[in-house]
Amino acid sequence: MTSLFRRLRVALAAAALAVSAIAATAAGDAADADELDLDRQLHTPAIPQRQHAATADHAARLAASMRRQGLRAATLRQGEIVLVSLPCDTLFAANSTTPKPEALRRLRPLREIVGQSERYKVVVAVHSDDTGDDAYSDALTEARANAIDDLLWQLADRDDDTNVVIYGIGKDEPLHDNDSQAHRRANRRVEIYIVPLPH
Repeated sequence: MTSLFRRLRVALAAAALAVSAIAATAAGDAADADELDLDRQLHTPAIPQRQHAATADHAARLAASMRRQGLRAATLRQGEIVLVSLPCDTLFAANSTTPKPEALRRLRPLREIVGQSERYKVVVAVHSDDTGDDAYSDALTEARANAIDDLLWQLADRDDDTNVVIYGIGKDEPLHDNDSQAHRRANRRVEIYIVPLPH
């Protein structure tokens, strides 16, 4: 009987060790996900091939819905990701990190998305033009990304994680040369990527 109890204790200790190892790996994976650069973030996680057609069809309908609600939307990654793009000046005054009063209303079409963190990861990338030095542009876009994260959390109306990942890109990824007022305005943008999760 003593031998049986000893084997049982060893088996329970081994099971506890395995659970601890799995938890540590999961925590490490979560930390790693937060440290991915934007491009890698948009390719993680991959959708299984058997889910691709349904995922792309859903993304196309979601992008069309966003456009009907007045947002500029397109699909990426073979149609799986929806990209919503807004000029920064629709959400923020010049050089400000405080959202305009109408910013929450402008983002309201995303409410259902951020409320479903088990189905979507939302990646927010804020860009600037080349006005100011690198440190200023980086700090401005980082603060604006944090402000947008707060707005999306308000929209989600939930206490747990909204699965939003934010990036302040600064002036490193312009759409155009900063050679005109129109081009600088286009470069000052908020990109919101709706990334589906496997199910």
